[in-house]
Amino acid sequence: MTTYFIRSVAFRHLRYSVGQSLLTIGVVGISVLLIIYLRTIIGGTQTRIVQNTTGAIPHITVEPPERTPVGAWQLANLGIDPDTLYVGEVVNLPKARESIEDWRLWLPSLDGADPAVTAVSPIVTGQAFMNRGSRRQSVRLAGVIPERHNGIVEIEKSLVSGRFIGMSPGDIVLGRKLATDFGLKLRDKVRLVGPEGLTLNFTVAGIYNTGFGQVDDGQVFVTLRDGQSLLELGGSISSFGIKLADLYAAENIARRIAPGLPFKVRSWVVDNPNLFVTLASQGQTRDLILIMTTIASGFGIGSILVMVVTSKYREIGILKAMGATPGEIQSIFVLEGLLLAFLGCLAGVPLGVVLLKALAAIRSVGPDGRVGSPFLIEIDPVLLVGASLVAIVTGAIASYFPARRAGQVDPIQVIRGS
Repeated sequence: MTTYFIRSVAFRHLRYSVGQSLLTIGVVGISVLLIIYLRTIIGGTQTRIVQNTTGAIPHITVEPPERTPVGAWQLANLGIDPDTLYVGEVVNLPKARESIEDWRLWLPSLDGADPAVTAVSPIVTGQAFMNRGSRRQSVRLAGVIPERHNGIVEIEKSLVSGRFIGMSPGDIVLGRKLATDFGLKLRDKVRLVGPEGLTLNFTVAGIYNTGFGQVDDGQVFVTLRDGQSLLELGGSISSFGIKLADLYAAENIARRIAPGLPFKVRSWVVDNPNLFVTLASQGQTRDLILIMTTIASGFGIGSILVMVVTSKYREIGILKAMGATPGEIQSIFVLEGLLLAFLGCLAGVPLGVVLLKALAAIRSVGPDGRVGSPFLIEIDPVLLVGASLVAIVTGAIASYFPARRAGQVDPIQVIRGS
């Protein structure tokens, strides 16, 4: 009986105070819409900035350790007789090419180094000259295993024509701008000259346009074996590239896996400290905006319910004179707050989805001539549910204080004052 009484009185209040009910529903709906909109837009902007900055580079790079020359006075510390004279060829260590020779043995370890690792790619890198006819240009050469390296940089997804995955020995894949400068199209021939003068001929197998200038303008991809041959590395590689599910965890993961590797491990955070700080600050700003929006929503709900309680002192006094307990009166107004918050969510979530879909449909032409959306929109069901829960909890908290005030009304004073 008590539950039915509370429910019936709460619904009757909402029906007879349509204007106040609609106002509260509107406040909650707009708050939910803002939470969904701001979280999606700011999160999409962060993702785009990160993609534009780190989309063409590994999150973690594993490189050969730097070799340090040992002085004659240090030989005793290494267990070498300092009185022994060694004669041999002088090697300029800074100019000596560093490489990872036993990379095949380390590849499985890196694949399973951490659950966050999504891709590991052995890479050979170096400078080469690309020749065709009378045109000659320096390019950055990357010898890769296409199936693995596509997890680092999504070349296959960015192809204008041809293929990247399944590339064969003797094939080359290059950016559209570079292909245009050389007048190249699929199946055309081009010649690469390595740093030591070795020359190999390649066939254009793919042309891509990633949108990353450092990749599109002067980088060419060949198979790992062709890269090793052109750079005369034998069976060695220059480095490993690692991609992570969460790029913000790159520094922590790099520090965690470094002690188990005889190599130099470096994360993108070390190379881009200012960007990392900027993104972290932007995330804190986003969270602060969402918190302030939630607080504003709570004050809006609370203030309207205070008005409702104040305007219904006479009804509250009559209910208490009829035997309603303070707990029942309080439950009535808490239930009203929850119902209004729930109805606000039913209005705010669809409006938020419609707004995001409308923004996602907007198209603009970029500087490179590509047509795309200026907003990176990804509608996350978890966000929709989370925004609704935040609004409902806020509604419950905001309704508690005016409900408690209603429960403390003295029916004799209210009836006598009327």
